[in-house]
Amino acid sequence: MRFQLIRSLLFAFLLIPFFVVSQPVQQNKRDYLYYVQTFADTLLATGLDTYGPVVTPMWAGVMDARDRTVPIRGVPPTQGVRPSDRAVGGANYYHDVLTLSVFDRLTKLTGDSKYQSAANNYSQTFLAQAQHPATGLLGWGEHLYYNFFTDTVSMAESRMIDQMPGFQMPHELIEWTPPWSRLWEADPALTRRAIEGLRYHFTGPDPQTNLFNRHAIWNKATYQKVIMPWIKHSALYAYSYAFLYQKTGDAAWKEKSWQIGTLYWNLRDHRTNLVLGCLYHATEPEAGKTASLSNTALYAYWLFKAGELCGSDEMKQQAIAVLVAYDKFGWNEENKRYFSEVNLDGSPIKGAAWSTPWKEGYGTSSLLTLSRAAAYMAERGGADELIPIVKKSLTIANGQPLPEIYNAQNLGEAIHAYVEGYELTKDKAYLDQARKYADLAIAGLWKEGLFVRQKGDFYYEAKLGTGDLISGLLRLHESLSGKPRATSVDWSF
Repeated sequence: MRFQLIRSLLFAFLLIPFFVVSQPVQQNKRDYLYYVQTFADTLLATGLDTYGPVVTPMWAGVMDARDRTVPIRGVPPTQGVRPSDRAVGGANYYHDVLTLSVFDRLTKLTGDSKYQSAANNYSQTFLAQAQHPATGLLGWGEHLYYNFFTDTVSMAESRMIDQMPGFQMPHELIEWTPPWSRLWEADPALTRRAIEGLRYHFTGPDPQTNLFNRHAIWNKATYQKVIMPWIKHSALYAYSYAFLYQKTGDAAWKEKSWQIGTLYWNLRDHRTNLVLGCLYHATEPEAGKTASLSNTALYAYWLFKAGELCGSDEMKQQAIAVLVAYDKFGWNEENKRYFSEVNLDGSPIKGAAWSTPWKEGYGTSSLLTLSRAAAYMAERGGADELIPIVKKSLTIANGQPLPEIYNAQNLGEAIHAYVEGYELTKDKAYLDQARKYADLAIAGLWKEGLFVRQKGDFYYEAKLGTGDLISGLLRLHESLSGKPRATSVDWSF
């Protein structure tokens, strides 16, 4: 008995170095999945709507990382962000489009159903709480959000006046693909109403004969009297109608998608295939009369996606053609850079700026958006002629340092773009570059279980591209895992 005790003690003593050395190593081994999952856990633990009379499972759009609270006001906007476009004190579901997809993926990777359940609960509650009964339009997008403290849809920075009778609240889609598929799973009838409500962006019911305004009135069922038909919105509506066609089989929706989606293709300069940004803007008559990199990239991207849903190869070829055109006329071989805009005849604009990879708020373009649109179409449509756009864009990004105060979207877009470069070319240098941006995000933006909106800040703000960042980190994690790529995962924006 005594011998057995001595032997047990000796065996335990011999194991001490193993535990002393290996345990800290195990704790400190934090891969990208760790940060994404910890962010998700923090958001669910401290960022839900527990404010105001009605408690909901919706996620806060802005949080103070220092105490993990949701401020009601007083959060200063970052450079280039308009105060009227934010969700301080509430939730903007549109800002969370990519974050919602990350939660789905976390459930598949970890086996924990709480992430997907949280995303589903958010979606169902948002539809129930933020859809206007008269228009069907949702309280989201560029200007609207759900206010936790008043339990109503509000317009940012206008909480007093937006509750006054007759105040018209603007509805506008923004620069992420509308999450119709997710909302359809939550409630097909309400989602159909939301898409049908887009008709109130038009001057009449027929997109073949009626133009549109990028703004509709969320709380009034009326057609528009003013047109402001920006190009990216035409493609967003085309995508939305194409989705409804795919779900219902009703050919009328396919026709609507075609009519609004090909509007700017039909207005292109036939000598160059370049497309203008806006055919008419009453208060700014010269606005949108050139071909810009940003407008071209987003139009092509959503037109291609609409073509996928409609089964229209013609729409997809049109999308590819306008990107090829911008590559031809917007690229300056001498300086190895893209112009931010060119004339429709392909000639350079005097004093035009170079396009930058780093978006810094409203109205600025990003070469990484161009790269991502080209990569999506190259992979999904076999458009190898677009791969040089990806390579050139990423080469430029390599040579341009980040802004001193970079934001979450800068790094998120970069991670995605470089992973896509790797997937298209199998050049591991792209993957190495993606890791550098990922590590920079962790070093510069990770605070108290959240990713803050920009370097040196202490606010999490979904509008600043946190979803782009965490989806990029998760995508990179899977790319580095050595497992075969899951082709069913949609990492598009």
